[in-house]
Amino acid sequence: MRRTFLILVAAVLAVAGTTAAAPTTTAVAKAPAVVKAPAVVKASAATQQYGTHPRQSLNITWNPSPAPRPVIILITGGYWYTHASWGTWEKQFAYQGFQVFAMKYRLNTDAAWPAQRDDVVGAVKWVRDNAEQYDADPDNILLVGSSAGGQMATDAATHGTNALGLKGVVALSPVASPYRAWQDGNTSTVDKIRKLRDNSTLLARCYPDPADNSTAHREMGCWDTWRDMESKNAVNKGDAPMLLVHSDGDFVPPAHSTELEAAAKAAGVPASDVTTRIVTGSTAHGGSLLNTPGMSDTVISWLKARTT
Repeated sequence: MRRTFLILVAAVLAVAGTTAAAPTTTAVAKAPAVVKAPAVVKASAATQQYGTHPRQSLNITWNPSPAPRPVIILITGGYWYTHASWGTWEKQFAYQGFQVFAMKYRLNTDAAWPAQRDDVVGAVKWVRDNAEQYDADPDNILLVGSSAGGQMATDAATHGTNALGLKGVVALSPVASPYRAWQDGNTSTVDKIRKLRDNSTLLARCYPDPADNSTAHREMGCWDTWRDMESKNAVNKGDAPMLLVHSDGDFVPPAHSTELEAAAKAAGVPASDVTTRIVTGSTAHGGSLLNTPGMSDTVISWLKARTT
């Protein structure tokens, strides 16, 4: 549908450049910023392909261990249009006792949704199949996703009722509702919010039109694709536990997560298995939320509590 539109969107995004992308909420009090020195980690590093596309890769940070260690698969953000960096957090998570696999995936310029979901499935399968090589526990896999990667993480938690057998998912500023991102971008003058709208549209390969059932540029009809990208539309009480985090000034507003939390609880997900935390007085987004006071400790403790 509207091939001219897609060409224009891609051209606009190329000119714009690439910048890294009622439920109970728990407020985290504002405190002076604390910058932690990077931990010294004597970890091995490797890069492996989990698929045939050049972007289907895993950057592995792991420590040899006599006993298998739990796994964190990191899913970067970047509007589904580029891959943002995790900075030192790959090593920080390895320092905390996890074997870390930071995945890249096909971007929205490479393939339409649900290719990105398929890449998460492929990465998890590769890690399970090769866990022994990296002293990793294939039965203890967790996801940590940021921004657009957070949407992919919440999708993995809910799609197919945790078909991937994940122990838990942490989503930092997840774009859990691309449709909300599209709506917000239509009324906002903020560049990041409008860019998120445009990239959500490129991901779906169409505007969200309930009357559009064309599959010319995607696997499903247009409206079905937009519905399928919404994590809240697939919630079930058997979903993987989720910790959802935003700042109150996040350009991906907390409503993305509070609506997902409400839908999950309405579907029977235990209250202890889905929680939204909001950092007050902050505009931190995605991975930078881990630098807000106390949040890295909260996330790491939550992840450790869900491993066996």
